[in-house]
Amino acid sequence: MAQLESTGAIPPLARIERARATGVEATSAFRTWAPKIAIAAAIGVGGILSFALPAVELKGGETLSIDTVGNKLVLAGSGWVTALSWFAGVLAVVAAFAFPRSERFAQTIAVTAGSIIAMVTPYYVATHLSVIDPDASGLGTGLIGAWIAFGVAAVVPWVSVLWLNRSQTVFGRDWPKWLFLLPAIIWILALTAFPLVYALTTSRYAFRNGRINRFVGWDNYRRMFDVDSTSRAIGGALLWAGIAAGVVLVAGVALAWLNDRELTAADVRGVARFIPIAAVPAALVYLLRTILKDPLGEQLNITIFFVVVSVAIEMVLGFLLAMLMNRELKARGALRAILTLPIFATPIGIGYLARTIFYEEGGPVNAFLGAFGYKVPWLSDPDWARIATIIIDVWQWTPFVFIIALAGLQGLPQDVLEASEVDGASAWQVLRFVTLPLMAPILWLILLLRTIDGFKAFDIPSGLTLGGPGRATEYFSLFNYRTARKFFNYGEAASQAFLLLFIVMVLVSLLWGRIQHVYEEEEVKQV
Repeated sequence: MAQLESTGAIPPLARIERARATGVEATSAFRTWAPKIAIAAAIGVGGILSFALPAVELKGGETLSIDTVGNKLVLAGSGWVTALSWFAGVLAVVAAFAFPRSERFAQTIAVTAGSIIAMVTPYYVATHLSVIDPDASGLGTGLIGAWIAFGVAAVVPWVSVLWLNRSQTVFGRDWPKWLFLLPAIIWILALTAFPLVYALTTSRYAFRNGRINRFVGWDNYRRMFDVDSTSRAIGGALLWAGIAAGVVLVAGVALAWLNDRELTAADVRGVARFIPIAAVPAALVYLLRTILKDPLGEQLNITIFFVVVSVAIEMVLGFLLAMLMNRELKARGALRAILTLPIFATPIGIGYLARTIFYEEGGPVNAFLGAFGYKVPWLSDPDWARIATIIIDVWQWTPFVFIIALAGLQGLPQDVLEASEVDGASAWQVLRFVTLPLMAPILWLILLLRTIDGFKAFDIPSGLTLGGPGRATEYFSLFNYRTARKFFNYGEAASQAFLLLFIVMVLVSLLWGRIQHVYEEEEVKQV
């Protein structure tokens, strides 16, 4: 009976309190989201107006569209103007939604700065009408409307801070940290993010003698691929992905069964997590090797070979050296210092020095091998030239793996290692079941960093072999540099750079997926 009475009609006072709470939540949501939506809408309306309406008015009553104006600016050497406008507009929208509520002041500054910088195209066109067209008489309704819309987007965050959400503090608790972060933010946006955005503009133009010649759209990208072989390439890529997945699954399941003499669903799920790391690169490599036209396809092939071999050797050798130096040895400190010295050498200097070391007629390496009756054509044979570049890269960057791996080994919980030894585990069992699982996030991180650097190999092959013999060691970055600086084809060079960026982003995403959970767990612990 008491239960029935407790579930009766809600008392009037409770209904009033619930309605009041609902109203407060709705008002709070409106004050939070209305400014964000208004900023995004203003930026979006500005972009739509600039494309839908005339950008420039001519004396005869004719008009020019924003596409025409943009092309004229690019051909005049001012293509950065339109690129900067849409880049700043995107940043303003991102800032409006990305900042937490506690960072209201930093968000306001970011949105306002982005919106004002987005107005650079209307301002530049208005002050350089003669550059656009000798008959230009003024701005069109499109750019005028965009100018006004961007101005509204710059004002909205201040309306939110000073009026709509005036009950909250303007600066927030940790606003001084942005004074220290601001130089780094400006540096990254100005010297990394914006050049990348402007390169996208550059990649859609043809160059002649180092100057922009004409607009070609996406032709620079299309010329890299053999479209006729696409269907065959996709089929082969899927086949190789399946083979790689099968090899990983069979090898992983076999190892799991050999360890415990039994197989569980958890073991299979653990092995399955490694399948994308092998299957996706296998499919991507086969796909690109098949559809890319030479010489770009060949240069990518030798680059992938260089990265796989050099990084694999560095990972194994660096980890073994770290395990050795983690023991009690005489003069251990001096040995560690000696092992880290190659990192501090200049790569281009190492390349030129290695040219002397691997000199075929009287160089130190061949002089040593000659005592045993051998003579290796290090720099005149394509295969040996690639091996020489790999040897030098391994010599310089193995210490990088060694340092980080050693730091990871010294940070492992010693009580766990000691407990496993007390329980009678052998050295191999401690390594297999304790050390490697605990070191896995660090090793994946090292692999991520070295893979990224491997694809950027430029200094050593440039100094050691000059990309030769022929193009045997003209790795992707060196090939890309020569496309731009030797043949002055910056449009094709930019499209090639974006292809490399896509490849590296895929690999980084796969490797980052292996260690992301570690940082997520750290964030949960801090919270």
